[in-house]
Amino acid sequence: MQKEYESAYEYCRNIAVSHYENFPVGSVLIPKDKRKYVYAVYAFSRYADDIADSTDLDAKIKLEKLEGLETELDKIENKSVNEFSIETKNIFLALFDTVNKLNIPLSEFRNLLSAFKQDSVGKLYKNFDELLDYSNRSANPVGHLVLYVFGYDPENNYDAFKYSDKVCTALQLANFWQDVSVDLNMDRIYIPEDIMMKNNYSAILLSEKVEDDDFRKTLSELCDRTDEIFESGNEIIKFLNGRLKFEIKATINGGREILSKIRKINYNVLNNRVSLSSVDKFKIFINAFIK
Repeated sequence: MQKEYESAYEYCRNIAVSHYENFPVGSVLIPKDKRKYVYAVYAFSRYADDIADSTDLDAKIKLEKLEGLETELDKIENKSVNEFSIETKNIFLALFDTVNKLNIPLSEFRNLLSAFKQDSVGKLYKNFDELLDYSNRSANPVGHLVLYVFGYDPENNYDAFKYSDKVCTALQLANFWQDVSVDLNMDRIYIPEDIMMKNNYSAILLSEKVEDDDFRKTLSELCDRTDEIFESGNEIIKFLNGRLKFEIKATINGGREILSKIRKINYNVLNNRVSLSSVDKFKIFINAFIK
C-alpha cells in the first residue's frame, strides 16, 4: 500500500508543479518532509476549483461533479480506500493518508466544496458580511490546512487559527479586488451590493464596465477595509515559529502589496490587472526576514 501512496503523492505533486505560477511548491520555506501533504491538499483544491471555473460545464453538471467529490470524502471518513473513483483515486488516496497522519478534520474540505458549489451557481453578495461568510468557507480552511501540515492544532494553538482566518479572509478579498474584471468575465460579482449603492454604483454599471469616480470610491473603501483585516491578522506572527512564520509574513506582505498596486493605478482595475513581478516577490521574500 505504501507504494500506492507514494505514487498518489507524486501524481498530486505533478498537479501542483504544473500550476507553479500560482502555487509556491518550490518555496524553500516549505520543509521537504511536509511538501507531499501540501501537494495532496493542493491537488484536491485545484481539481474542485477547475470544476467550478469550467466554461464547458453548466451549473447542474458542476454541482453533480462537486457532489461526487463530497462522496469521495465520505469514503475517506469510512476508510473505504478501495472504493475511490478511478478518475480521482490518486488525489483521494494521498488525501486519505494526509488527513489520517495529520489528524485533519474533513470539515475543512467540505467547507471548501461548499464555496466551490456557491461559485458554480453564482451569487450576488448583498453586504460585506455575506462576503465574509463566503471567505470563511473558501479561504479560511486553506489557512487551517497549512497550520495542520506544520503541526499546529486549534486546541493548542487557538490564536494561530483565529488570526489565520483574518489573514486568509484578507487575501481572498485582495484577490477579488485584483480580479474584478476576470471574475466579471465568469459572471461573478464579489463587490457587495450595499457598498455599491452607497457610492451610487451598481451591478449593472459594473457589467457594462463603467469605471468612474463612483467605482473608484467603491474600490477604495473595499481596499481600506481589506487592509484593516490584514493589519489585525498580522498578529498571527506572534504565534508561529520556524519557517512558517516567514512564509506567512511574506504572504501577508504580498497581499498588502497587491492593495498598494491597486491604489497606485487609482483603482482602475477593470482595465488594468495588477500583479506581483519577480522583483516584487524577491523583495517581499527578503523583507520577511529583515523587517
